Amino acid sequence: MKNLFEHTNAFWAKYAAYEWRVAADGKEYLLPTKDAEVAVYNIMKVADQLVLDAVNVGRLVMKKSPKKKIKDAIHRFACNYGLLGMMTALPTTPNFVEYEKVYLLKNQFIRQETMDTLAYMKLFFPFRMPDFHKRGIESIWNVSGEDRAEAALSMTFRNDPRAMAMSFMRNYGEPYEWLKEAFLDWAFTFTSIYLYYEDRDKTDEHTLELYRKGLACFEGNAPTYHLELQDHPVIVWDYHSLMLAIKFLFSVKLTAEKNPMSLCEHCRMVFYAPRADSRFCSAECRNKASRKP
Repeated sequence: MKNLFEHTNAFWAKYAAYEWRVAADGKEYLLPTKDAEVAVYNIMKVADQLVLDAVNVGRLVMKKSPKKKIKDAIHRFACNYGLLGMMTALPTTPNFVEYEKVYLLKNQFIRQETMDTLAYMKLFFPFRMPDFHKRGIESIWNVSGEDRAEAALSMTFRNDPRAMAMSFMRNYGEPYEWLKEAFLDWAFTFTSIYLYYEDRDKTDEHTLELYRKGLACFEGNAPTYHLELQDHPVIVWDYHSLMLAIKFLFSVKLTAEKNPMSLCEHCRMVFYAPRADSRFCSAECRNKASRKP
């Protein structure tokens, strides 16, 4: 039990390049570029930096940074880790394509509790739908062999829910406003916890209760897993969505005693504190703070 994640895997796909495109309804979407190369990686190998980068994108939103700066940060995040996989994160099951309707968890993006399956999918394929045909609970998804990367991804993730593999297709995109809100939620949760412990000895009970209520809005998720025999038995986490992976790993980091997450006193961005009294994320921030009058 020394390290719960010492022998674990969780795989996701990312493209080398993404672009912002405006759909017919005027919404901005982030999608892979036409010719970008794709790579599959192990989320667990980059878990610490993944969580830190996600929260810091949200910190930019909290600080009301210019839209271009936020979009650049989200774009950079996608190039490093891929899109969030919102399409499989919001329903009650990642296997939603097998049902006539999609049943949605409570979320801040879609008010309806249920949606027609194809109508739901169109939210994430604003420019061209995949070659997907559905009649009742029966469905067929045809993957063209013209795009070798897409064909390879569909084979690599053939044992996962089909919707997960679909979220790696080039025409799959996620709206800017939804992405911004997802990152903001993580930053808000961290900031509420950080301020609670920073201020609890000097703040009134009403304010502390507001911090507690803010944290209560953060609903956890319990990912499933299976075992694989590699060089040794390995736990493989079945996240089916980078968004849910971040949420779970973020919860783990928030409760970690070693190298806890902290807020830099100068740049106000999040970092892992090597010591309990660490106040700055870097020597540069420490030096800039010391030169302030």
